[in-house]
Amino acid sequence: MPEPSTTRFAYDDTGLDAARGRHQFVVNRLGLMIAAGELAEDSQILPDEICERFGVSRPVVREALRVLEAKGMVSPKPKTGTRVLPIHQWNLLDQDVISWRIMGPHRTRQLSELTDLRVAVEIYAARKCAIDVTAEQLAEMHKWCDAMAAAAHAGNLEDFTEADIAFHTALLDASGNTVFRQFATPFAVFLHAKNELHTLPERVDETVLDSHRGVVEAIAAHDADLAESLCRKMIEASRAELLRNLPQD
Repeated sequence: MPEPSTTRFAYDDTGLDAARGRHQFVVNRLGLMIAAGELAEDSQILPDEICERFGVSRPVVREALRVLEAKGMVSPKPKTGTRVLPIHQWNLLDQDVISWRIMGPHRTRQLSELTDLRVAVEIYAARKCAIDVTAEQLAEMHKWCDAMAAAAHAGNLEDFTEADIAFHTALLDASGNTVFRQFATPFAVFLHAKNELHTLPERVDETVLDSHRGVVEAIAAHDADLAESLCRKMIEASRAELLRNLPQD
C-alpha cells in the first residue's frame, strides 16, 4: 500500500486547538467563516471581537490574519483595518482554502470547479504521456493501478484513496509538464474529500478500476487520442458518482 500522503482534507478540526496550537485553530475558524460567507466580502475583521470569541490573545489573532492575508483572503487597509477580499483574489488552489470551501455551503460548486480543472489538466497530461512516456513511468502507473485494485477488493477505502492519488500524481509526473505537477496537491485534497464526504461506495466498482487501467493501456500503446478520450470519460464518471452521492449542501 502507498505511504499516506501529506496532503489532507481538513474536514474535521476536532482537537485542532490542542494538536496544532491556538494560532492554527483561529486560522481554521476564520477561514471557514470567510469561505461560508459568514464574514462576507469587504467585512471588517475586528481583532478584539475575535479575541473575545475564541478566547485568544491579540498576537494570536494578528498571526492568524497574516496567514489568511498570504492566502489572499484578507487585506489590511489603512484606517479601516483588515477586510475580507473578493473570492477572485483568494488563492483558490491552496489546500486550506479548498478544504474550507468544501466544508461550507458552496461545497457542490467547489467540487464541480475542481472537477472541471481536472478535466482541463489531466486529459492533456494523458495525451502528453502517450507521446513521451518511459517504461519506468508506465511501471509506476501500473503499480498504483494494482494498489487501487488490492485496496478495493479488501474494502479499504482509505488505502484506495491513497493509491488513487498516487496514480493521478504519477500521470501528471509522466506528462513532463512541471506546471501540471503543481496541480497534484489540489487534486489530492479533492480525492481525500470524496472519501471523507462518503461519496465513494462501500465497494469500489470494477468499472472504476478498469477505467484507470484503460488509460494506462492507451498510454502504453502511444495512442494519444484514445488516452485523452478515456481519461475524460474516467473523470466525468467520477463527477457523476460524486454528484450522485454528495450530501446535500
